[in-house]
Amino acid sequence: MKEQPKKEVHYNTEVWVNPTTESLRNKECLCFNCCKSNPGEKNNCPIAQMLYEICKKENVALIITRCPHFEG
Repeated sequence: MKEQPKKEVHYNTEVWVNPTTESLRNKECLCFNCCKSNPGEKNNCPIAQMLYEICKKENVALIITRCPHFEG
């Protein structure tokens, strides 16, 4: 790893964070940059919705780098 993981508080829970990928997530994640991604809304991409539910339940964050349905 480029930088060592560090503990941070997200949504009132202490979690480990990889600073290198965390700083890239908003800019580089396909879901964050896809027209079909609307977390929590009825018109959300079904794949993004499944990932969102996992992230919400487990207090994790994902960066998606591959998707057959991406629309920029």
